Amino acid sequence: MSWRSWLLFMTAMPVVLCIGCGPSKEELMMQAARRTRPKSADEREEQPKSAEKPEQRSVAESAPASPIPKRGDSQRVEDPPKADSPSSESTSEVAVVASVGAIKPIEERKPATPLDESQRNQKAVENLNRLAEAFLAFKEDKGYYPPSAHVKAGIKTLSWRVLILPYLGHQDLFERFDLKLPWNRSPNKELLAFIPDVYVSPERFDEKTNWMVPADRKYMFGENRYPKDRNIDDGIDNTLMLVEVNDERAVEWTRPNDFSPEDPNRVKEWVGGLRSGGTLAAWANGWPAFIAKSASAKQWQNALTHESGDGQRAGAVHKEPDALLASSSASPSVQPDVAKVAESAESSAKVGASVSAVEEVTIENRLKLPPSIDIAAAEEKVEQLFQKRVLQAKQNQTLAQLSKELLDQSLSMSDDAAGAYALQSLAIDLAMDSEDYTLFQTVLDQHASTFEVELYQLNRDALLEFARRVDLEKKASEQLAFTRRALLAIRHGLKSNDFDGVTKLASAIPPISESRRGFRRTGPAGQATTASPEKLVRLLQKQLLAANKQYQQAAGKVSEFRDNPSDATLASAFGRFYCFLKGDWETGLPLVAAGASEKLARVAKRDLSGASDAGDAMILGDLWWELSEGLPPGIYRQGTRDRAGHWYEQALNEMPESLDRLHVQARVKEWNSQDPGSPLATIRSLNRRLGLNEAVGLEQVVAKKQTQANAPGDDYEDG
Repeated sequence: MSWRSWLLFMTAMPVVLCIGCGPSKEELMMQAARRTRPKSADEREEQPKSAEKPEQRSVAESAPASPIPKRGDSQRVEDPPKADSPSSESTSEVAVVASVGAIKPIEERKPATPLDESQRNQKAVENLNRLAEAFLAFKEDKGYYPPSAHVKAGIKTLSWRVLILPYLGHQDLFERFDLKLPWNRSPNKELLAFIPDVYVSPERFDEKTNWMVPADRKYMFGENRYPKDRNIDDGIDNTLMLVEVNDERAVEWTRPNDFSPEDPNRVKEWVGGLRSGGTLAAWANGWPAFIAKSASAKQWQNALTHESGDGQRAGAVHKEPDALLASSSASPSVQPDVAKVAESAESSAKVGASVSAVEEVTIENRLKLPPSIDIAAAEEKVEQLFQKRVLQAKQNQTLAQLSKELLDQSLSMSDDAAGAYALQSLAIDLAMDSEDYTLFQTVLDQHASTFEVELYQLNRDALLEFARRVDLEKKASEQLAFTRRALLAIRHGLKSNDFDGVTKLASAIPPISESRRGFRRTGPAGQATTASPEKLVRLLQKQLLAANKQYQQAAGKVSEFRDNPSDATLASAFGRFYCFLKGDWETGLPLVAAGASEKLARVAKRDLSGASDAGDAMILGDLWWELSEGLPPGIYRQGTRDRAGHWYEQALNEMPESLDRLHVQARVKEWNSQDPGSPLATIRSLNRRLGLNEAVGLEQVVAKKQTQANAPGDDYEDG
């Protein structure tokens, strides 16, 4: 035998001898089954927790687990959870976990007694604020908003509500999810019970949530895109990114289902059923909002779509969530409103302090007023520099030209605020002496757009001084413009309780011939008008005198109301004053609802709940109209009909052709054709005759002036 054959024989021999010597396949399987499987890190961590007795803790007491992660610290959305996904063998152990971080199962967080409306609304607003902050934190970290769902192999597995958990302080809960598996598969389905408080419905306390992102194809999160600011054509300020839907639309919080109405015209079927008067939402810039029930389906659709074209600004539907909190906390106690009522009722002595709260438009980039000592020094210098030129202008009748020159010079003095202020003050004075009202108003508005002056007080004092210097009865060409601005100022003065000032302004309005250009001889919808402009002005003067007396009586009872905020009689009196005389329904309506008049309070409470559709709006209008029919002509009858008209107009926006529509149209026609019974109604009638846009205030006029320097000041006609 050769050495090669011998080597081959010795190599093969052990293999032959070992055949049949080892354990069988069945024996190997039995040995594996008897071995103790080592526990995973997750199971070792959960063992002591599951042995603890669950702590009873309400949602209100639960605190956020941890702060929002810093940029770069969190996982990418596409990454799986850091912890190993529990296998099918550990599923039963996940189901009996007592808590995840600070979160107990939802069954253990239900309050012993249901929350009242005020508590529910407060909780919902808090949740909205936290969610909006989490969206912005996610965007800052990733560069885009979260997609509506995580997708694996073309299948939506988990909702955005899971993806933003780290930004809500719930990294530990996020790491328990398996992003590769659907929401209703283990281990994900066992985590439904650990719904974070921010998603919990304060009405139900279950595993479902009402918070959804707009996910239709035309909406911001449609087609499961990763939205970026630059892709939102309408702008992040004008596009909704989060909505609280009705209970019947609520879904399991991890389920990737969102706000996607089949028919854009039926958007309102999804919203408005949870909160009295409207729906909580958030704009893509992070601003929380309260969208009133009066918003039409078209307005909703414009706010939801992200593509350019509709031109709608957020302000068309936006209200602060505080409006919801105020309405729900006003009844049965009026205590929350006492401070506001007292401050407003006592404000006539400090007009400048109160009007700023009324102004709804922010005028940006205005200069702060220079110190008074600097202004005085600058005025002295201006007098020295221009004294001779002013005298020459008066002799040569070139005051208007000098006024314009000084105004232009002031606008180039950005580094000398006191000097610019002094020049503009002289320009206003020269414009008055020139008796050129158009120039006077232009210079006045430019001054208001340059410095942080109080708009109403500036206009009131300047208009009264112009009327003192100029005989407006002889200046027919100036009468119409003066009257328009005076009415605009009077509306602001009523809001700030300056009844003495607005009475003087009304008295300064000159008699105007109806034949003058600018007056309309028909009212709304072609209705013939009965009262002449002169009659309306005289009526306004008389009504303001009476209103001043009522205001003085109300102001005298402020201290009594502050000491007895639960006095239903006082609450009713103040409520009627605010609603019917001032037109401040936001402040007055909760007081009326808590007042002593049972019929009035019942209608006010119904009004506070708002209208979900055109039918509800018509019913509210009818309730107020029926109240008016039992009242004599005057402020209160006018006020109840004004409120009825408000709701009728809301109904007409959406009501189809029908008998109900004919009924509402007849009521609106009667409302508009009656003689005005309050200052607000008389101003409204005059505005219509003058073609004045009632939605425009002093702030809008001045804000427009910033973009049209030296343009005529009468910029607020109804187009």
